[in-house]
Amino acid sequence: MQQEYQNKINQLPKGTIVKKKIGNHEYYYHKYRNGKRTVTDYIGRDQKKVEGIRIELEKRKHFKKMLSELKEENKLIDKFLGGGV
Repeated sequence: MQQEYQNKINQLPKGTIVKKKIGNHEYYYHKYRNGKRTVTDYIGRDQKKVEGIRIELEKRKHFKKMLSELKEENKLIDKFLGGGV
């Protein structure tokens, strides 16, 4: 199950959405790290596209949380089984 969560995490985008106001207009960017570099990709003003990326970022966050909880459960199980033998 951990591998399944990790695969889903790897398929989803990482980072955050940044909003910049220039003049009277708001523009959206997808900002994330690629190794040591910080990358900023232009999304534009299309709210549907922004919301689609935002949903994918939330899914990634959810899977990372689930993976972390699963690893903690496995540590407890290992500790319990190791301590009882």
